[in-house]
Amino acid sequence: MDNLYQYTLPNGEHVLNVNWDDPERFFMTFYWDSNDTLLQSIYYKSPYDKLAFKLRKKQGQLEPESIRVGKRTFRFVSRPYLGNLPMLEKLSDKAPLKTLQAMTEISTEIHYLKLLLMSISTGIGIGALLSVIAGYALARRALIPIQKAWDKQQQFVADASHELRSPLSVIRGQTQILLRHPVHTIEEESAPISAILKETKRMRNMVDGLLLLARGDSHEEVILCQSVRIDGILKEIAKKMEPVMEYKKLRLGLHVEGSELLINGDEDRLIQLFMILLDNAIKFTQADGQIDLECLRQGKSVLVTVKDNGAGIPEHDLPLVFNRFYKGDASRNRGYHGAGLGLSIAHWIIDQHQGSVHISSSVGHGTTVMIRFPAMS
Repeated sequence: MDNLYQYTLPNGEHVLNVNWDDPERFFMTFYWDSNDTLLQSIYYKSPYDKLAFKLRKKQGQLEPESIRVGKRTFRFVSRPYLGNLPMLEKLSDKAPLKTLQAMTEISTEIHYLKLLLMSISTGIGIGALLSVIAGYALARRALIPIQKAWDKQQQFVADASHELRSPLSVIRGQTQILLRHPVHTIEEESAPISAILKETKRMRNMVDGLLLLARGDSHEEVILCQSVRIDGILKEIAKKMEPVMEYKKLRLGLHVEGSELLINGDEDRLIQLFMILLDNAIKFTQADGQIDLECLRQGKSVLVTVKDNGAGIPEHDLPLVFNRFYKGDASRNRGYHGAGLGLSIAHWIIDQHQGSVHISSSVGHGTTVMIRFPAMS
Protein backbone atom coordinates (compact mmCIF):
# COMPACT_ATOMS: atom_id res chain seq x y z
CA MET A 1 0.00 0.00 0.00
CA ASP A 2 1.15 3.59 -0.66
CA ASN A 3 1.17 4.57 2.98
CA LEU A 4 3.22 1.49 4.08
CA TYR A 5 6.68 0.63 2.81
CA GLN A 6 9.39 -1.67 4.13
CA TYR A 7 13.14 -1.55 3.83
CA THR A 8 16.21 -3.13 5.52
CA LEU A 9 18.84 -1.30 7.55
CA PRO A 10 22.57 -2.01 7.07
CA ASN A 11 22.54 -4.16 10.20
CA GLY A 12 19.89 -6.40 8.65
CA GLU A 13 16.95 -5.09 10.73
CA HIS A 14 13.64 -4.98 8.92
CA VAL A 15 11.92 -1.61 9.05
CA LEU A 16 8.25 -0.81 8.37
CA ASN A 17 7.52 2.87 7.93
CA VAL A 18 4.01 4.30 8.09
CA ASN A 19 2.80 7.65 6.86
CA TRP A 20 0.61 8.70 9.75
CA ASP A 21 -1.01 11.64 7.87
CA ASP A 22 -2.12 9.53 4.92
CA PRO A 23 -5.92 9.17 5.24
CA GLU A 24 -6.00 5.82 3.39
CA ARG A 25 -6.96 2.85 5.55
CA PHE A 26 -4.19 0.36 6.27
CA PHE A 27 -3.99 -3.04 7.91
CA MET A 28 -0.99 -4.06 10.05
CA THR A 29 0.13 -7.27 11.70
CA PHE A 30 2.47 -7.45 14.71
CA TYR A 31 4.47 -10.61 15.47
CA TRP A 32 5.72 -11.16 19.02
CA ASP A 33 8.13 -13.80 20.19
CA SER A 34 8.14 -15.55 23.52
CA ASN A 35 10.35 -12.79 24.95
CA ASP A 36 7.59 -10.23 24.13
CA THR A 37 9.87 -8.76 21.49
CA LEU A 38 8.42 -7.40 18.30
CA LEU A 39 9.83 -9.52 15.51
CA GLN A 40 9.80 -6.72 12.98
CA SER A 41 10.94 -3.47 14.49
CA ILE A 42 8.73 -0.65 13.35
CA TYR A 43 10.19 2.79 13.38
CA TYR A 44 6.99 4.48 14.30
CA LYS A 45 7.02 8.02 15.19
CA SER A 46 4.50 8.94 17.83
CA PRO A 47 1.90 7.63 18.29
CA TYR A 48 2.88 4.21 16.80
CA ASP A 49 5.48 3.65 19.48
CA LYS A 50 2.73 4.13 22.05
CA LEU A 51 0.52 1.77 20.10
CA ALA A 52 3.17 -0.97 20.06
CA PHE A 53 3.69 -0.51 23.79
CA LYS A 54 -0.02 -0.97 24.48
CA LEU A 55 -0.33 -3.93 22.16
CA ARG A 56 2.55 -5.75 23.89
CA LYS A 57 0.48 -5.84 27.10
CA LYS A 58 -2.58 -7.17 25.31
CA GLN A 59 -1.17 -10.31 23.65
CA GLY A 60 -3.61 -12.44 25.61
CA GLN A 61 -6.64 -10.44 24.35
CA LEU A 62 -8.45 -12.93 22.11
CA GLU A 63 -11.60 -10.85 21.64
CA PRO A 64 -11.59 -7.82 19.33
CA GLU A 65 -10.86 -4.67 21.27
CA SER A 66 -10.48 -0.98 20.55
CA ILE A 67 -7.72 1.19 21.94
CA ARG A 68 -7.20 4.91 21.59
CA VAL A 69 -3.89 6.60 20.99
CA GLY A 70 -4.07 10.34 20.91
CA LYS A 71 -7.00 11.24 18.67
CA ARG A 72 -6.83 7.95 16.78
CA THR A 73 -8.79 4.78 17.48
CA PHE A 74 -7.55 1.31 16.52
CA ARG A 75 -9.22 -2.08 16.49
CA PHE A 76 -7.09 -5.16 17.06
CA VAL A 77 -7.29 -8.85 17.87
CA SER A 78 -4.59 -11.23 19.18
CA ARG A 79 -4.11 -14.87 18.23
CA PRO A 80 -1.52 -17.44 19.37
CA TYR A 81 1.02 -18.42 16.73
CA LEU A 82 0.13 -21.81 15.20
CA GLY A 83 3.34 -22.46 13.33
CA ASN A 84 2.26 -21.82 9.76
CA LEU A 85 4.63 -18.95 8.84
CA PRO A 86 8.08 -20.50 8.18
CA MET A 87 9.49 -17.34 6.58
CA LEU A 88 8.83 -15.39 9.76
CA GLU A 89 10.26 -18.18 11.91
CA LYS A 90 13.60 -17.72 10.16
CA LEU A 91 13.60 -14.10 11.30
CA SER A 92 13.12 -15.13 14.89
CA ASP A 93 16.47 -16.80 15.78
CA LYS A 94 16.48 -15.97 19.49
CA ALA A 95 13.00 -17.05 20.59
CA PRO A 96 10.03 -18.79 18.96
CA LEU A 97 7.01 -16.83 17.76
CA LYS A 98 4.25 -16.61 20.29
CA THR A 99 1.58 -14.10 19.23
CA LEU A 100 0.14 -12.46 16.12
CA GLN A 101 -1.80 -9.22 16.38
CA ALA A 102 -3.86 -7.83 13.53
CA MET A 103 -4.73 -4.13 13.77
CA THR A 104 -6.49 -1.46 11.70
CA GLU A 105 -7.52 2.12 12.33
CA ILE A 106 -11.23 2.84 12.78
CA SER A 107 -11.05 6.57 13.53
CA THR A 108 -13.13 7.36 10.45
CA GLU A 109 -15.83 4.87 11.42
CA ILE A 110 -15.92 6.25 14.96
CA HIS A 111 -16.18 9.77 13.56
CA TYR A 112 -19.10 8.88 11.29
CA LEU A 113 -20.77 6.82 13.99
CA LYS A 114 -20.64 9.84 16.27
CA LEU A 115 -22.09 11.98 13.49
CA LEU A 116 -24.80 9.37 12.95
CA LEU A 117 -25.52 9.22 16.68
CA MET A 118 -25.66 13.01 16.81
CA SER A 119 -27.98 13.06 13.77
CA ILE A 120 -30.22 10.41 15.33
CA SER A 121 -30.28 12.27 18.64
CA THR A 122 -31.04 15.53 16.87
CA GLY A 123 -33.73 13.81 14.81
CA ILE A 124 -35.26 12.29 17.94
CA GLY A 125 -35.16 15.66 19.66
CA ILE A 126 -36.73 17.46 16.70
CA GLY A 127 -39.26 14.63 16.30
CA ALA A 128 -40.15 14.82 19.98
CA LEU A 129 -40.50 18.59 19.75
CA LEU A 130 -42.63 18.34 16.62
CA SER A 131 -44.71 15.61 18.29
CA VAL A 132 -45.32 17.86 21.27
CA ILE A 133 -46.22 20.79 19.03
CA ALA A 134 -48.41 18.63 16.78
CA GLY A 135 -50.03 16.98 19.81
CA TYR A 136 -50.75 20.38 21.32
CA ALA A 137 -52.15 21.67 18.03
CA LEU A 138 -54.30 18.55 17.54
CA ALA A 139 -55.49 18.72 21.12
CA ARG A 140 -56.43 22.37 20.68
CA ARG A 141 -58.13 21.49 17.43
CA ALA A 142 -59.99 18.60 19.04
CA LEU A 143 -61.08 20.88 21.88
CA ILE A 144 -62.51 23.50 19.51
CA PRO A 145 -65.86 21.65 19.04
CA ILE A 146 -66.01 20.99 22.77
CA GLN A 147 -65.31 24.64 23.52
CA LYS A 148 -67.91 25.72 20.98
CA ALA A 149 -70.43 23.31 22.46
CA TRP A 150 -69.66 24.59 25.95
CA ASP A 151 -69.97 28.23 24.85
CA LYS A 152 -73.18 27.40 23.03
CA GLN A 153 -74.57 25.69 26.12
CA GLN A 154 -73.60 28.63 28.32
CA GLN A 155 -75.23 31.03 25.88
CA PHE A 156 -78.27 28.79 25.69
CA VAL A 157 -78.66 28.73 29.49
CA ALA A 158 -78.21 32.49 29.70
CA ASP A 159 -80.73 33.16 26.93
CA ALA A 160 -83.24 30.69 28.35
CA SER A 161 -82.94 32.27 31.79
CA HIS A 162 -83.42 35.71 30.30
CA GLU A 163 -86.42 34.67 28.20
CA LEU A 164 -88.12 32.88 31.09
CA ARG A 165 -87.52 35.79 33.44
CA SER A 166 -89.72 38.13 31.42
CA PRO A 167 -92.98 36.11 31.48
CA LEU A 168 -92.39 35.13 35.10
CA SER A 169 -91.99 38.79 36.03
CA VAL A 170 -95.24 39.66 34.21
CA ILE A 171 -97.10 36.79 35.90
CA ARG A 172 -95.79 37.80 39.28
CA GLY A 173 -96.70 41.47 38.78
CA GLN A 174 -100.20 40.68 37.52
CA THR A 175 -100.77 38.25 40.39
CA GLN A 176 -99.77 40.92 42.90
CA ILE A 177 -102.33 43.24 41.29
CA LEU A 178 -105.02 40.57 41.72
CA LEU A 179 -104.14 40.13 45.40
CA ARG A 180 -104.62 43.83 46.05
CA HIS A 181 -108.34 43.47 45.36
CA PRO A 182 -109.41 40.08 46.69
CA VAL A 183 -113.12 41.01 46.57
CA HIS A 184 -113.12 41.92 42.87
CA THR A 185 -114.88 39.67 40.42
CA ILE A 186 -113.19 37.87 37.50
CA GLU A 187 -114.79 40.34 35.12
CA GLU A 188 -113.29 43.28 37.00
CA GLU A 189 -109.83 41.70 36.89
CA SER A 190 -110.07 40.34 33.36
CA ALA A 191 -107.10 42.43 32.13
CA PRO A 192 -104.47 41.01 34.54
CA ILE A 193 -105.93 37.50 34.14
CA SER A 194 -105.65 37.84 30.36
CA ALA A 195 -102.02 39.01 30.70
CA ILE A 196 -101.23 36.04 32.94
CA LEU A 197 -102.76 33.61 30.44
CA LYS A 198 -100.87 35.22 27.58
CA GLU A 199 -97.52 35.00 29.34
CA THR A 200 -98.25 31.47 30.51
CA LYS A 201 -98.94 30.43 26.93
CA ARG A 202 -95.77 32.14 25.76
CA MET A 203 -93.73 30.39 28.46
CA ARG A 204 -95.33 27.05 27.63
CA ASN A 205 -94.46 27.43 23.95
CA MET A 206 -90.90 28.36 24.88
CA VAL A 207 -90.50 25.34 27.17
CA ASP A 208 -91.96 23.03 24.50
CA GLY A 209 -89.52 24.43 21.96
CA LEU A 210 -86.58 24.03 24.32
CA LEU A 211 -87.52 20.44 25.10
CA LEU A 212 -87.88 19.65 21.40
CA LEU A 213 -84.44 21.06 20.60
CA ALA A 214 -82.89 19.37 23.64
CA ARG A 215 -84.28 16.00 22.57
CA GLY A 216 -83.06 16.67 19.05
CA ASP A 217 -79.55 17.48 20.31
CA SER A 218 -79.46 14.23 22.27
CA HIS A 219 -81.01 12.30 19.33
CA GLU A 220 -83.99 11.32 21.46
CA GLU A 221 -86.62 12.95 19.26
CA VAL A 222 -87.71 10.40 16.72
CA ILE A 223 -88.86 11.49 13.26
CA LEU A 224 -91.47 9.04 11.95
CA CYS A 225 -90.81 9.17 8.24
CA GLN A 226 -93.14 7.79 5.61
CA SER A 227 -94.29 8.70 2.13
CA VAL A 228 -95.84 12.20 2.36
CA ARG A 229 -97.44 14.39 -0.29
CA ILE A 230 -95.88 17.75 0.40
CA ASP A 231 -98.19 19.52 -2.07
CA GLY A 232 -101.16 18.19 -0.08
CA ILE A 233 -99.69 19.55 3.17
CA LEU A 234 -99.25 23.01 1.67
CA LYS A 235 -102.78 23.05 0.28
CA GLU A 236 -104.18 22.07 3.69
CA ILE A 237 -102.13 24.75 5.47
CA ALA A 238 -103.19 27.43 2.96
CA LYS A 239 -106.85 26.54 3.51
CA LYS A 240 -106.52 26.69 7.30
CA MET A 241 -104.69 30.03 7.17
CA GLU A 242 -107.34 31.82 5.08
CA PRO A 243 -109.17 33.29 8.13
CA VAL A 244 -105.89 34.50 9.63
CA MET A 245 -104.80 36.05 6.37
CA GLU A 246 -108.14 37.77 5.99
CA TYR A 247 -107.95 39.10 9.54
CA LYS A 248 -104.40 40.40 8.97
CA LYS A 249 -105.45 41.88 5.60
CA LEU A 250 -102.83 39.85 3.75
CA ARG A 251 -102.97 37.90 0.51
CA LEU A 252 -101.77 34.28 0.35
CA GLY A 253 -100.83 32.81 -3.00
CA LEU A 254 -100.35 29.07 -3.49
CA HIS A 255 -98.49 27.80 -6.56
CA VAL A 256 -98.01 24.06 -6.98
CA GLU A 257 -96.44 22.60 -10.12
CA GLY A 258 -97.25 18.96 -10.61
CA SER A 259 -99.16 16.54 -8.43
CA GLU A 260 -98.24 13.99 -5.81
CA LEU A 261 -94.91 15.57 -4.95
CA LEU A 262 -93.72 12.85 -2.59
CA ILE A 263 -90.95 13.02 0.00
CA ASN A 264 -89.98 10.74 2.86
CA GLY A 265 -90.94 12.70 5.95
CA ASP A 266 -92.93 13.21 9.13
CA GLU A 267 -96.21 14.95 8.29
CA ASP A 268 -96.68 16.53 11.72
CA ARG A 269 -93.17 17.98 11.75
CA LEU A 270 -93.51 19.27 8.19
CA ILE A 271 -96.74 21.03 9.12
CA GLN A 272 -94.93 22.55 12.11
CA LEU A 273 -92.10 23.69 9.81
CA PHE A 274 -94.35 25.48 7.32
CA MET A 275 -96.48 27.00 10.08
CA ILE A 276 -93.34 28.50 11.65
CA LEU A 277 -92.28 30.02 8.33
CA LEU A 278 -95.78 31.32 7.59
CA ASP A 279 -96.10 32.72 11.10
CA ASN A 280 -92.85 34.67 10.66
CA ALA A 281 -93.96 35.93 7.24
CA ILE A 282 -97.29 37.11 8.70
CA LYS A 283 -95.62 38.87 11.63
CA PHE A 284 -93.27 40.91 9.49
CA THR A 285 -95.52 41.70 6.52
CA GLN A 286 -97.60 44.87 6.61
CA ALA A 287 -101.30 45.04 5.81
CA ASP A 288 -102.17 44.51 2.14
CA GLY A 289 -98.91 42.56 1.80
CA GLN A 290 -98.40 39.40 -0.23
CA ILE A 291 -97.22 35.98 0.93
CA ASP A 292 -96.57 33.21 -1.60
CA LEU A 293 -96.22 29.48 -1.12
CA GLU A 294 -94.62 27.64 -4.02
CA CYS A 295 -93.92 23.94 -4.50
CA LEU A 296 -92.36 22.27 -7.53
CA ARG A 297 -90.22 19.35 -8.62
CA GLN A 298 -86.60 20.09 -9.61
CA GLY A 299 -84.69 17.06 -10.75
CA LYS A 300 -84.40 14.70 -7.78
CA SER A 301 -85.59 17.33 -5.32
CA VAL A 302 -88.81 19.00 -4.22
CA LEU A 303 -88.40 22.76 -3.80
CA VAL A 304 -90.67 24.64 -1.40
CA THR A 305 -90.52 28.45 -1.30
CA VAL A 306 -92.08 30.79 1.25
CA LYS A 307 -91.88 34.38 0.03
CA ASP A 308 -93.18 37.64 1.45
CA ASN A 309 -92.81 41.35 0.67
CA GLY A 310 -92.54 42.42 4.30
CA ALA A 311 -89.94 44.24 6.37
CA GLY A 312 -87.04 42.04 5.33
CA ILE A 313 -83.90 41.11 7.26
CA PRO A 314 -80.62 43.08 7.33
CA GLU A 315 -77.80 41.33 5.52
CA HIS A 316 -75.63 41.06 8.63
CA ASP A 317 -78.45 39.22 10.44
CA LEU A 318 -78.99 36.52 7.79
CA PRO A 319 -76.26 34.12 9.03
CA LEU A 320 -77.69 34.32 12.56
CA VAL A 321 -81.42 33.88 12.04
CA PHE A 322 -81.33 30.13 12.78
CA ASN A 323 -79.52 30.61 16.09
CA ARG A 324 -81.54 29.90 19.20
CA PHE A 325 -83.05 32.97 20.88
CA TYR A 326 -81.82 35.22 18.10
CA LYS A 327 -84.36 37.96 17.38
CA GLY A 328 -82.47 40.39 15.18
CA ASP A 329 -83.11 44.10 14.94
CA ALA A 330 -85.53 45.31 17.60
CA SER A 331 -87.10 47.72 15.10
CA ARG A 332 -88.05 44.72 12.94
CA ASN A 333 -89.89 42.99 15.77
CA ARG A 334 -92.70 45.54 15.70
CA GLY A 335 -93.84 44.60 19.17
CA TYR A 336 -93.76 40.82 18.67
CA HIS A 337 -92.17 39.09 21.64
CA GLY A 338 -91.36 35.62 20.40
CA ALA A 339 -88.76 33.48 22.11
CA GLY A 340 -86.52 33.30 19.05
CA LEU A 341 -86.77 29.51 18.82
CA GLY A 342 -89.05 29.11 15.80
CA LEU A 343 -86.40 29.20 13.08
CA SER A 344 -84.08 27.01 15.17
CA ILE A 345 -86.82 24.38 15.32
CA ALA A 346 -87.49 24.83 11.60
CA HIS A 347 -83.83 24.28 10.79
CA TRP A 348 -83.76 21.16 12.96
CA ILE A 349 -86.80 19.73 11.15
CA ILE A 350 -85.18 20.41 7.77
CA ASP A 351 -81.98 18.66 8.88
CA GLN A 352 -83.96 15.65 10.09
CA HIS A 353 -85.45 15.32 6.61
CA GLN A 354 -82.02 15.51 4.92
CA GLY A 355 -83.06 18.81 3.40
CA SER A 356 -81.31 22.12 2.89
CA VAL A 357 -82.46 25.69 3.38
CA HIS A 358 -81.43 28.99 1.88
CA ILE A 359 -82.74 32.35 3.03
CA SER A 360 -82.38 35.64 1.19
CA SER A 361 -83.75 39.00 2.17
CA SER A 362 -83.54 42.71 1.62
CA VAL A 363 -84.69 45.34 4.08
CA GLY A 364 -88.00 46.78 2.95
CA HIS A 365 -88.39 44.27 0.11
CA GLY A 366 -89.26 41.07 1.90
CA THR A 367 -87.77 37.65 2.58
CA THR A 368 -87.55 34.43 0.58
CA VAL A 369 -86.96 31.04 2.21
CA MET A 370 -86.18 28.13 -0.13
CA ILE A 371 -86.23 24.58 1.22
CA ARG A 372 -85.09 21.60 -0.81
CA PHE A 373 -86.08 18.02 0.10
CA PRO A 374 -84.97 14.76 -1.54
CA ALA A 375 -87.88 13.60 -3.71
CA MET A 376 -89.25 10.08 -3.80
CA SER A 377 -89.46 8.51 -7.25
